[in-house]
Amino acid sequence: MSSLPPPAPPPPAPPAPPPHAASNAAQDWDWDRFRELAERWYRPLLLRDGWMSLGYLFLGMLTAIAFFIVINVVGWTTFGLLFIGVGFLLVGVFFRLVDALAGVERRLARLIDIDVPPRPVTPIKGIGLRAAVDGERWRQLAYLALNLPLAILLFSIGSFLYSMFVRLVFGFGDGGSLFTFNPFVAIAALAVGAIALGGAPRLVVLVARLKVHSMAYFLGPDRLAAAERRVSTLAEQRQDILDAVASERRRIERNLHDGVQQQLVAIGLDLGMAEHQLDNDPVRARELIVSARHKVQGSIAEMRQIGRGLHPAILEDRGIDAALSAIVSNAPIPISVHVDPDLDLSTDVAETVYFVVNEALANVMKHANARVASVHVTRVGDDVRVTIHDDGVGGVDPSKGTGIAGIRARINAVDGTGTVSSPPGGPTTVIVQIPRKRRAS
Repeated sequence: MSSLPPPAPPPPAPPAPPPHAASNAAQDWDWDRFRELAERWYRPLLLRDGWMSLGYLFLGMLTAIAFFIVINVVGWTTFGLLFIGVGFLLVGVFFRLVDALAGVERRLARLIDIDVPPRPVTPIKGIGLRAAVDGERWRQLAYLALNLPLAILLFSIGSFLYSMFVRLVFGFGDGGSLFTFNPFVAIAALAVGAIALGGAPRLVVLVARLKVHSMAYFLGPDRLAAAERRVSTLAEQRQDILDAVASERRRIERNLHDGVQQQLVAIGLDLGMAEHQLDNDPVRARELIVSARHKVQGSIAEMRQIGRGLHPAILEDRGIDAALSAIVSNAPIPISVHVDPDLDLSTDVAETVYFVVNEALANVMKHANARVASVHVTRVGDDVRVTIHDDGVGGVDPSKGTGIAGIRARINAVDGTGTVSSPPGGPTTVIVQIPRKRRAS
């Protein structure tokens, strides 16, 4: 019996990785992670916000010093001369100066992309003695006085980490560079300075926004007062809308009664007469039926016109351009329509534009005796501007008439504004400007 061949030897085991391989992988991963964290920490140094905030705080400190000197010199001069009467002539000048300096402070906030609207104040007239009893102007004056220590303090806080880095790296200890000291101390100082450098833009942005908020408290509008004015405005708008709705309802009732209803009665009479004449006088019966058919077509057209004033279906289906073109399609005079392409309008704003144009052109047809008219719908920043122009007789009084009142109610409901220019003899131009996106109330 032959012997079997010996089994094959097992394959050699793969060589064991050198002991430092695993530690190299860990070091590679740690280095990538460290680099990612470092990039994230120092990225704000490359952004505009940090440097503009630092510039805002620095300029704010300079203006605070200058404005404090100005209001003290002019203020003490003005009120010191009150005893001899000359100071009364300078009161208006002094508070106009306060208004101007407060305006500069508000405009400086735009350096960090924050817009602070002005606080409503009473206009200064004549020599301006009434300005001295306006609490809002004293509020502005108080800010200009308090801004001196506040601006210096906030600039010191905002620039603290920048100055720490510069001091650690270039002026450590008694003024010498950190590299002249013990290397271990230098490394520790450099590490602290590196951390401070990355945190500096974050701190300065925070402090700059704090300064703006403190300034807005004194110089910006009072939120409670603004809310009260908003409530009052909304109440007025609600009443205007209710009046406009009542007027629209009366118009629809009148149009149905005087138009469609009368035509339906006439159609019934024509068909009744045609029924009696059908056997005796077929020709006359045919004439009556044709007349009834024409009246039906007129009734349908009038019903469409009434329905168009209730809900413009074409606006949803084909957009504002097609909807306005449909309004002018049957006009007795040539009316051009231009709509900017790609207008992004919210639903209520698009409907407002439609109804404003519809009402304005209805007024043109009824009262203007115009030969030609035009409609332009253009984009102006965040708003849409509607301009309706005609060469008619003019003389429109914006305070009278339900048409203008209805337009005013509609644009007020979407926070819009409107003007009417209509000198006697014409031409007439109605300009309405509405935010393209509905603002939150």
